[in-house]
Amino acid sequence: MRMNLWKWWKDRRKQKQALKQQHDLLQTWQWVERLFQCGMLSFDDKSHRLYIMQSLAVLLMAKGVEGWVNSIHAIYQYTYWRTSQKLWEEFMQKEELAALREAIDKNPKLLRADIERIKWSKRQSIDFSDMQPPKVEPFEFFIIPDSTEAAVEPLAIGTYDPNTEEMEIATWNEVKSLLHI
Repeated sequence: MRMNLWKWWKDRRKQKQALKQQHDLLQTWQWVERLFQCGMLSFDDKSHRLYIMQSLAVLLMAKGVEGWVNSIHAIYQYTYWRTSQKLWEEFMQKEELAALREAIDKNPKLLRADIERIKWSKRQSIDFSDMQPPKVEPFEFFIIPDSTEAAVEPLAIGTYDPNTEEMEIATWNEVKSLLHI
């Protein structure tokens, strides 16, 4: 009887810890999403660059080196998730469209309910392994001043590698002096 009680308590504790981790992650992503919505953060998917407003960067750097790195990592996790969701939706739409075209070729007079049924059945039959997730790549980040001017020079430039969690950062003046601009 005691073994079962002990095992139940350990399992329950593991479940609570897992739920707390999920809750913390969702809270962090909600925080990051709000920062994207209010314009304090911006991520360019094509060039793989993150733009951080100066006032936010000061707050994040006030947490210390570990807090700064953790914040950048959380922002990267959110952007990776958002990118993978976009890719998944594009993949699903392509598969649904292919299934619809095949069904229309067989029967050109499909009802709206038939179209929805075909889409639903295709979504249910697709396996996650059919889609390739986005690559985990290092990215650049720029700390830009809180200004409304069109041509604004960044205050600092850095790179972050999510695989190794290594970060390099330099001020724009240091970069300009090295490049003799």
